[in-house]
Amino acid sequence: MSKDVRIRNTRKEDLASIVEIEDRATGVSRPEYWEKKLDMYEAIRPYWASIVAEVDNRVVGFLLGRTGELEFGLPEPVAWIETIGVDPVYRRQGIAAKLVEHFNLSADEHQIFTVFTLVGKNNKDMEEVFSKVGFTQGEMVHFQKKVKI
Repeated sequence: MSKDVRIRNTRKEDLASIVEIEDRATGVSRPEYWEKKLDMYEAIRPYWASIVAEVDNRVVGFLLGRTGELEFGLPEPVAWIETIGVDPVYRRQGIAAKLVEHFNLSADEHQIFTVFTLVGKNNKDMEEVFSKVGFTQGEMVHFQKKVKI
């Protein structure tokens, strides 16, 4: 990538950029959803776990994460990458990898040495991103059940 990428913590004013990135990537615009999500992250998530990537002072990607202790019977604190998005124009330029690496370094600085995420079976692009930055398929097994009342 020829342009410098700056990673920083999210701010409330990043809402419009995050909504735009999702809209450009999926064709869906959910400003209320993202406003609630960012408010929640600001209130209960560690400050370092929600970040954006900027190129030329423009938000081109974001990552929202969290931490947990003793979840799922795990013996130590863990960090989770819950949501990651990159503007389609900036994909395949290392933005997602830079976000993940920054998150990993921040987790390490906070004495959290295991990072988890979930990737859909058919999402080869995200499998590739996480593989490139050293993630491997974990030992936990994902279970789900469709529930209709």
